[in-house]
Amino acid sequence: MAREPRVIVIGGGAIGVSAAYYLAREGAEVTLLEQGEIGAGCSQGNAGQITPGHLPLPQPGTMWRNLRWLLRPDSPLYIKPSFLAEHMSWFMQFSRACTHRHMAQATGVLCRLGRLSFRLFHELARQKDFGFRVDGRLEVCVDEETLAGAKHEAMILSRYGFRYETLDGSALRRWLPQLQVPACGAVYYPDSGYCDPAAFVQAVAELAEQQGVTIRTGTPVRHVEVAHERVRAVVTDQGDFQADHYVLATGAWTPELVQPVGLDLPILPGKGYHVDYREAPGLPDRPVVLVKDRVFVTPLGTRCRFAGTMEFSGFNRKIDTRRVALIEQAAGRAFDLSGTEVVDVWCHMRPMSADGLPYVGPVPWVENLWIAAGHGMLGLTQGPATGMLLAEWIVRGVPELDLSPLRPDRYAHGVFHAALARF
Repeated sequence: MAREPRVIVIGGGAIGVSAAYYLAREGAEVTLLEQGEIGAGCSQGNAGQITPGHLPLPQPGTMWRNLRWLLRPDSPLYIKPSFLAEHMSWFMQFSRACTHRHMAQATGVLCRLGRLSFRLFHELARQKDFGFRVDGRLEVCVDEETLAGAKHEAMILSRYGFRYETLDGSALRRWLPQLQVPACGAVYYPDSGYCDPAAFVQAVAELAEQQGVTIRTGTPVRHVEVAHERVRAVVTDQGDFQADHYVLATGAWTPELVQPVGLDLPILPGKGYHVDYREAPGLPDRPVVLVKDRVFVTPLGTRCRFAGTMEFSGFNRKIDTRRVALIEQAAGRAFDLSGTEVVDVWCHMRPMSADGLPYVGPVPWVENLWIAAGHGMLGLTQGPATGMLLAEWIVRGVPELDLSPLRPDRYAHGVFHAALARF
């Protein structure tokens, strides 16, 4: 009988713990390396909404619609001018992806991943409680222009099998009595869920350990050592680790690790924020999206999370009070905050790919190196599906879904990069 493959998974967020769990379930011998604590990165503080039907970020007209925001620090989208100049190639790739053809192709891929993940969330929730609920989500629109855009997006997603309902202002007030801002209507997606993202990562990590996964925290990987077109080891502060296969689920830090093997991976750190309020009667008891403000509102037990904004300013964890104020102002306009208080303010780096699709699969010229990164704002939603498909691919040789649109080398110049990898 064939020996169980030994796999090292690098990264302890939603993608990494999911990959480790499903690899172990497929029979692999798995070690997970995490530089800090499990779930302490981007996964712990995201909005917590699980949206199986989703359009990619690059869409026709996106660049022009957002142009007025790009250089304003007090807007929902901010790009530091020096960062824009340094990474102009990424923004040009993003711009080239803003076509109807790419949006249709990418939406199909994202929806297939999302639908599979949604099924897996139900299965995982039967094993561990991480606050998973399916109460749908309300996309609240304060004006007719915003509502028209939300309806248009819903009509597109309906072609991929996702249900929706439209609500006028009076129906919205019955569905969401806590809403205090005048709104002309909403779009409701019944097949949408939510959970506590930090609890999810911890729960899946515990399930992975029950399957035999060894988890080593406080073990940052410094570089990947390649010889003869294979990874020989990963070098960490705690020594070298060797295996048959290596999975990089390291989010926005992945390009730095794969650069020495010649892989061009267009991922930039997009900083997102959240503000958590203590639970109170004036806050919603179901997931809401304040569409015009681009703020996601999620009840998480004793807290209610308001998450949003996008900041491209490099790798820094500095909290910009102007961006926090944007979220707090949106929260105060929409809901009565008089009976509550802020209990947490947070920011971290989302791994943003240039074309709105993650990178999942092998590096062709390094035969035992695998990538699972670049999920942007959908890391929680797509974590289980990414982990399961990657595990099937590594252990069985073929995944359940066609992942060729997500290949990590889709922007690479293969001959040149393969030559680099031999050195």
